[in-house]
Amino acid sequence: MRAGVVAGLLCAAAVGAGAGAARTDAAAAASTPAAAAATPVVPSLDPAATGRLWRELVSRAPSRAPQRAEQAPCRPLRAIFYAQTDWLRLATRLAAAASPCAQYYVSVPPLTSDKTQLRAGQAAAIRALGPSFHALAEIQYTAWSRWVAANGGSWFDAGVEARKRMAAAGFDVGAGDTWAVNEFSSAVRQGLGGARQNVRDLVRGLATGDGSQAPVRGVAFVIGVDQNVPDPSLYQTTIQNWLVDNAFWGDMGLYVSDWSQEVYGDIRDYGVAGVPIQTRRDYLNDYLQHPLVLAGVGPESIAAARSFLQAAYSPLANAAWQWGSGYGWTMVPFDQMAGFVAAQVYALRAFSATTGQPQDHWGFAWAPRNGSGLSAADFVSQTNAILDRLAQSIRDSSQPVDPNDPGSGACGPVGQNLYCAGDVAGGHFVETWKSFRGWTQPVLELATPPQTLAAGAPGSPLTVALQTAAGAPFAATADLGVTVSSSSPAGVFSVSPTGPWTPTLVLTIPAGGSATPPFYYEDTRAGVPTVAAVAPGATSAAQTETVQAGPPATATLAPPRSTVPAGGSATFTVQAVDAYGNPTDVTAAAWTLTPATVGALSATSGATTTFAAAQTGGRGTVAVTVGAATASAAVTVLPGRLHVAAIRYSAPKGGLVVTTLVLDARGKPIANATVLLTLLRNGQRYTLAHVTTGPTGRAVERLKKVRGGCYTTTIRNVGARGYVWDRQVPKNRFCR
Repeated sequence: MRAGVVAGLLCAAAVGAGAGAARTDAAAAASTPAAAAATPVVPSLDPAATGRLWRELVSRAPSRAPQRAEQAPCRPLRAIFYAQTDWLRLATRLAAAASPCAQYYVSVPPLTSDKTQLRAGQAAAIRALGPSFHALAEIQYTAWSRWVAANGGSWFDAGVEARKRMAAAGFDVGAGDTWAVNEFSSAVRQGLGGARQNVRDLVRGLATGDGSQAPVRGVAFVIGVDQNVPDPSLYQTTIQNWLVDNAFWGDMGLYVSDWSQEVYGDIRDYGVAGVPIQTRRDYLNDYLQHPLVLAGVGPESIAAARSFLQAAYSPLANAAWQWGSGYGWTMVPFDQMAGFVAAQVYALRAFSATTGQPQDHWGFAWAPRNGSGLSAADFVSQTNAILDRLAQSIRDSSQPVDPNDPGSGACGPVGQNLYCAGDVAGGHFVETWKSFRGWTQPVLELATPPQTLAAGAPGSPLTVALQTAAGAPFAATADLGVTVSSSSPAGVFSVSPTGPWTPTLVLTIPAGGSATPPFYYEDTRAGVPTVAAVAPGATSAAQTETVQAGPPATATLAPPRSTVPAGGSATFTVQAVDAYGNPTDVTAAAWTLTPATVGALSATSGATTTFAAAQTGGRGTVAVTVGAATASAAVTVLPGRLHVAAIRYSAPKGGLVVTTLVLDARGKPIANATVLLTLLRNGQRYTLAHVTTGPTGRAVERLKKVRGGCYTTTIRNVGARGYVWDRQVPKNRFCR
């Protein structure tokens, strides 16, 4: 979009911010902490200054051509920003001190009056800042849950509809924009009800759309827990069990590019007096990086989650100022908050570099709140200072100023720490987040490899083992009950291959033992069900089995009957199911046609065949055999069309010979057709004749001696088996 057009959108946004926007957006408080109602949801809390800076930046913004890596010797960054409000000021001030090696993604909140409706024009204003700036359409999970309920649709439908609204509002995935779900709730983490399946369907719909636009992966904002939670052990256990859900993480890998975990730090847990910034950095990373660290030390059973998080994990750090809860605790003067932001950038950069990540991947939440009653001018000035420190820290930390202390450029010149200092009264470190460096509970594991079994037949014996995270046997300290279940509603278990069978089975690992007795799994539904094993105090196990359909028991043909014109065609398709209703393979189906005179089949094996009708009418049967199952369809071929192509005369030795030529629709002669004709002399009936065509389609009537005059022939009827006459008579006349 041209800069002048975008500038007009910006001015319109600024007018809205100065007029009734605060009143319109007051409803935002319903989904955020109560004190946030004082901050309107607007593009900029300082619209005039933002407009001036935006126009200056846009006037000199580079083209949208990709930058070359050699343009700047700095660490690449994919930065994700959540903006509760003030998104355009955030993007503009980031652009004023942008890192040449960063890509910036800034979320745009939906309309507060209806949070399924996206804000038009805002994405273009962000993209205008240059090829490194992109807009995220915030997809508000709670609002779309109401849409699903009200419209009787699915979560996938909600994602598809949201993509349509993104396009209508000007979000351009071809230019780098995408979507961001706000947010994956604790119910998703805990696996309550259908929460996980709901978000799987939602992100699939968002990523794929309805096919009219290019597919695009997006952002998942994921709810976290407070840094000062007294005991995170239950939270850690919940995450450990979540990481085993391979189907969930497989879908995330397909549809989500940025797993933006909300890790809103408490500045009191950072600003400990008299401590080197490197120590503060490491305590910050204990909290900022805990999901990724935990995935790195988990068992092989979480391989899908680990692979996804290593590529997509994006800590969402804290730039939300003057909050007492909801965004950590940040009720400090602005300069201390700026220092806290710089310190988080330092910690994030250092972790990425020292763990060998090829690209940094993190961002910040921006939610300014005037919690101390500052004047409007002071509030704008001080939040500008925080934004500028955020932008400059991101830029400066990307430079290799000290190879031995990566990211320290966020804190200023080497060894000076101009920006990351700042003690907080009562500051203290939180030790409990170090527990995420190890897997804190034994791990259940399906000790037998994944099975392939036939529907309705038990598989080979299964066993659940209790192990350490490293895979060594772990002896149960007391009898441990293990419950096995299946994601398939038709899956059942037994301790015997002959039953009795039950949907869930409780097995016991005896005290001192490390495995259950063997058990069996049977399923009548073909597919790839997940067999899960859970036990108190242990990480759950999950394994995907393969259930194949049994032999064909019933076959059906479509269509079951067909009427085809002579010379026409019809295609037949066979489907077969096993004894349990599972679709089975039909590639070996065998086809026959009786009688062969009604036409021919294009194929005698495979899932489909095409019947090509003969030129004559008739009835026949198309039959198919699939294993022991058979099916048939009736075919009716409508009579072919014949016509009298010519009537010719000759007059040998005073006589008269009348030859009638009868052809089919292809111009081929028709033999054994009976022709009833009347010969007229000078317009009066002269004789009536029945003649029959020969192999060449000619019917000949010979008169030995006729009188002079002019003769014409009228055809009264033509009959041939499998044909109907078109009742057309060619012009003819003969005079002698």
